[in-house]
Amino acid sequence: MGTKRIGLARVEALLENLKREIDWGAGSSFKGAVGSVASGYVDNTTAFVQDSDSIVTWTQPANSVLLNIYLVCKAAPVTAASADLGYEVGTASSGGQIVTAITDQIIDAGADGSDLAVGAFVHAAGVGYTAAGSVVAALNRKTTSATTLAADVNYTGAARSLYFNTTCTDHAVTTAGTMRWIIEYINV
Repeated sequence: MGTKRIGLARVEALLENLKREIDWGAGSSFKGAVGSVASGYVDNTTAFVQDSDSIVTWTQPANSVLLNIYLVCKAAPVTAASADLGYEVGTASSGGQIVTAITDQIIDAGADGSDLAVGAFVHAAGVGYTAAGSVVAALNRKTTSATTLAADVNYTGAARSLYFNTTCTDHAVTTAGTMRWIIEYINV
């Protein structure tokens, strides 16, 4: 029996008629796609704790460099008035190696404790940005004007855990809230 061959147009039509969707979800990536920008996310469902960090981890894929970090409020916290809400990101728990702690950058001395709304969006850190730019903080970088250049802290050759910390000052928290960390990186 001979082989039956069908053309590309027919294959495309068959696939389109399947009426299915692919859920790429968190942590999905295309292996071997060098130079492609990808993203992942992690939710912190107990985002703010009185006088403490609340830490979640996310695995940065091997051979990638961090580009941007965003925060989105998914469930609003309720705190006492005057609370400061902030964040830091590190390669160690509460380390701040990637983004140095900014303890009042989300909310600075909140008015009544219900200051952070669902849908609030913060471009927490990015490559090459300064606090005066369109993002709050720059990702920590190695200097490029030295006699040697070490590997950048935002690069990893092997998959590694990163620690995303939300912080709250010593003010009562009645509802912890949920914050989504969105991480953008490039495969190298």
